[in-house]
Amino acid sequence: MDKDKILTPMNHREIDYMAQKLSGCNIPDAFSCAEILTWLDETGRRVFDDDLIMDYGTDCLRLYLMFETTPKADDAPFYESWQESALEGIYKFLARYRRLILAAAYWDECGGYVSADDEQMNIAISHAKLSIDETKNKIEKYISRGNTLPNRHNIISALMELQKTLQNKLKINEIISMLHSHAIEKAVPHSEARQCAVNPSHIQITSAVNADSGVLKICKDYICLLAQFAPNISKTLWEEIS
Repeated sequence: MDKDKILTPMNHREIDYMAQKLSGCNIPDAFSCAEILTWLDETGRRVFDDDLIMDYGTDCLRLYLMFETTPKADDAPFYESWQESALEGIYKFLARYRRLILAAAYWDECGGYVSADDEQMNIAISHAKLSIDETKNKIEKYISRGNTLPNRHNIISALMELQKTLQNKLKINEIISMLHSHAIEKAVPHSEARQCAVNPSHIQITSAVNADSGVLKICKDYICLLAQFAPNISKTLWEEIS
């Protein structure tokens, strides 16, 4: 995997385009999503505006329609019926989702998660798996209660809480900081010591990438959950790490 992608800001136009190319990507269903597809069809089907799609992408607009009060096609003025701060928040959530998956998969691939304290890592993975299962159960519960704003809002809130947990357990912020420091030092070197900040010799490399590793399984399970709500970015991420 090209680690430069991890530090590149999300480009939703590219994501939407790539998702069309990967439309046959086989992401397993994490749960029955027939109700969600119906909800999205019912919830503001005709309020997607071309300018909004260009600005934020369809995944962001889908999540917004579930998380916030649904704008109506005849609202006037149209743009003021969408809360731009909420749109920005959803967009940043998707950007963190993309970065989490790419960073965790890259770090797992190069052996960065292999450490002397295997027990601590195993505990972190167990907690992450438990959080994914709990979130899946929450989503199923809210789906069963019907298409109401509180239920839709609670689904997205549960996914946001899960993301915070995974970022913490998989040490995503620390990984990103190291990659940023290395990228800056590589562009404008100041010292030999700092140039080696992300040198493979400083981490224990596994002999080969384990397709069934605990970290990669967590990434795929998280993608399965998000794919029901943000299909475009999920398809590209699934293809990236598979």
